Amino acid sequence: MVFFCCDGCGETLKKNQVDGHAAKCRDCYAVSCVDCSVSFPGDDYRTHTSCISEAERYEKTVYKGARKLDQHGNQTQPQKYKKLTPQEAWNQTIITATESAPPSLKSYMDQLCVHENVPRKEKQFRNFTVNSLRLKGAEGERVKDEIWKLLVKVRDDLKKEREEEETRRKTQSNSLAKNVSSDEADKQETTPKVTSVSESSDNESAKKEPKDETTALSLPSDKEIMKAAKKALKKAKDNKLKLKSLRKQVQESLLLKSDSKKIFKKALKKCVESNPKKMVLDGKEVCLVK
Repeated sequence: MVFFCCDGCGETLKKNQVDGHAAKCRDCYAVSCVDCSVSFPGDDYRTHTSCISEAERYEKTVYKGARKLDQHGNQTQPQKYKKLTPQEAWNQTIITATESAPPSLKSYMDQLCVHENVPRKEKQFRNFTVNSLRLKGAEGERVKDEIWKLLVKVRDDLKKEREEEETRRKTQSNSLAKNVSSDEADKQETTPKVTSVSESSDNESAKKEPKDETTALSLPSDKEIMKAAKKALKKAKDNKLKLKSLRKQVQESLLLKSDSKKIFKKALKKCVESNPKKMVLDGKEVCLVK
């Protein structure tokens, strides 16, 4: 609730007490808001519905909320850390409707601006106007209808504006997020291009390594391999051995390094297939031909 201080006598007043005090106090030419210290001459105080919070008042320079006030001393934008309550939004609707009210309703709307507890539902609103605005009888019912229609129209317009503003703000935030993500994607695309050069060189060197290994490795002749294989098969049961076991025995007999087993396996398999009269490769087994 907003409190005011009389600039003439210094008495503290609630908003609905200002008019009564002005009629009694001869020095009351203006009232000042207790929180924001803005002075309101005449009836300007009626448009002052929202003010600085206690956090802004006492935190001063360390306060992080919205500070900007309009010409009426109201917040020009809602605080980032506090959302308007339904009653505060309804009070804003009444003030906006007062500015655009026809002359026949202007005096009634000015009186509504003084109150901060105007009901938001139609039934309670009608009862409130009977006591506060003295609207009774057929003429009072007509005025009530006109005031309520005006408030509903302004409320719908303000709601539509807020929704459009929210949609626009979300669209801007989404577009900003897309731009940031696209920039990050571009950076990620440019970075692999630099590494791809080194990777390609590594791949080329890796491809060259087997060739160098093959040329550098001195394998025994086919005759020596066949001789060692035949000797190993004769010692085996039924003159049969799996290709893997045969390769190990021949490699050990020829004193070859174990890291050259892939290359030697190809050489052994080639020798077996090229001499079908001496030995036969049956699946994974090598049989000696008798």
